[in-house]
Amino acid sequence: MTHAEPTTMADKWLGVIGDEYLSEFLRSGGAAVKVIAGADDVLADVTESIRDAATTGGYYYALVDPSKLTATGKSPALHRIDRFFFEATKDFDWTRWAHEQARHYLETAGITVPAGCGIRDIEQIAEANGRDAQDLINQYQREFATPQLRDVRLSIEFRAAITALGRAQLIPDALSPTTEEVLLEWLRGRAVPGGASALKKVQIYERINAANARTLFASFCRWLPHAGHGGLVVVLDFRPYEFKRTPKGKKLAEENERLRNAILAGKSPDELATILAQTVPDPDVVYSDAAYMQMLTMLRRFIDEIDTLDNMLLVVLTTPNFYKDKTLDATVKRCYFDYDALQTRIGQEVHDEHRANLAASLVHLGGAR
Repeated sequence: MTHAEPTTMADKWLGVIGDEYLSEFLRSGGAAVKVIAGADDVLADVTESIRDAATTGGYYYALVDPSKLTATGKSPALHRIDRFFFEATKDFDWTRWAHEQARHYLETAGITVPAGCGIRDIEQIAEANGRDAQDLINQYQREFATPQLRDVRLSIEFRAAITALGRAQLIPDALSPTTEEVLLEWLRGRAVPGGASALKKVQIYERINAANARTLFASFCRWLPHAGHGGLVVVLDFRPYEFKRTPKGKKLAEENERLRNAILAGKSPDELATILAQTVPDPDVVYSDAAYMQMLTMLRRFIDEIDTLDNMLLVVLTTPNFYKDKTLDATVKRCYFDYDALQTRIGQEVHDEHRANLAASLVHLGGAR
């Protein structure tokens, strides 16, 4: 069977991502940040293709979309690394993983789980194996939990959390809230009333925040192969950060100027109505200059600290306008010249004028916004 040659720049770029990154590089521990620019329809197709390729290849896939309000109607503020971590991991089924982890340990340790018996019924499991329940718990702690807690490749809080989640599958709490409930909410950035004492019991003393989220994110990427995934593929839509709100007074003045010019030009009532209809409302989520710069800084740190991340591919979506000089084009409000540190990391200072380097950090896939 013959395969058609890729015809578009997007197809060619996706081919490189599949052949050079998803096939082996990420799975072997590599990490990379890729920035792409293109028309909205091109980026939509590319995002779908990346998702399909990642899930088919056994990777955990996450789309980080800053344009959508949270359930409480607030900005997601994904320029904060802790919010980025919560968004990237929100669909990960921690409970299912912990259950499978505990069951897998019992099976590999030669401990039979009777048919119809849940792994939380440690008394019945012990009886079926002619063992004492506490002896089984001690064995689990000695052979699995303790080595995992000593895995210095993972942050202290992360290994404490996943170890406690696994243990909770074998030894559920009788009190409420349970350790499992508290940990699941902790991993989502939410506090549970009365949960602080449960966290302290497993050696976790603070919520996930800007100070510890980066190491937790790195730990998550490094740990994913142990959870049955090749690694993490995350797509960040940067485009909402490119928009800058025009002050109402200036916006109204611009609209009046357009109408005035149209009237002087003798436009018909229908044409004037069309001009009025062209006024585009602001998006639901608008980011301040400070938030925009914080996002640029976070991207720069991902690039600079790529050697601390394993099994991770970050793809950043941008518009072609983002690479125009706003001092030369008044329609451009924000551009990557705003932050020299990022520009020097993804810019194409030396490149072929006719052929794009599809393995470069920044690739233009074609099309206008």
